[in-house]
Amino acid sequence: MKYLVLLLAVLAGIWWIRQQRKPDQAPGKKSGPQTMVPCSHCGTHVPGDDAVRGARGLYCSAAHRDSHEG
Repeated sequence: MKYLVLLLAVLAGIWWIRQQRKPDQAPGKKSGPQTMVPCSHCGTHVPGDDAVRGARGLYCSAAHRDSHEG
C-alpha cells in the first residue's frame, strides 16, 4: 500500500512540474497554420504576417523589395 501512495505522489509531482513548464501563449498571437506567401523577387515562401509589402507585391525582406522595385 505504501508503494502505491509513493507512486501516486511521484506521478502527481511529475504532472505538477510539467504544468509549470508550459509556455504561456501571447494573447494576440494565433496558433495554428499560417498563410504562406511567395516573395516576388526570389520566390521564397514567408508567413503572410512577416512579409514586407511593396507596390509590386510581397517580399521576404526590405532588401528584396528595394532591389525589385528600385
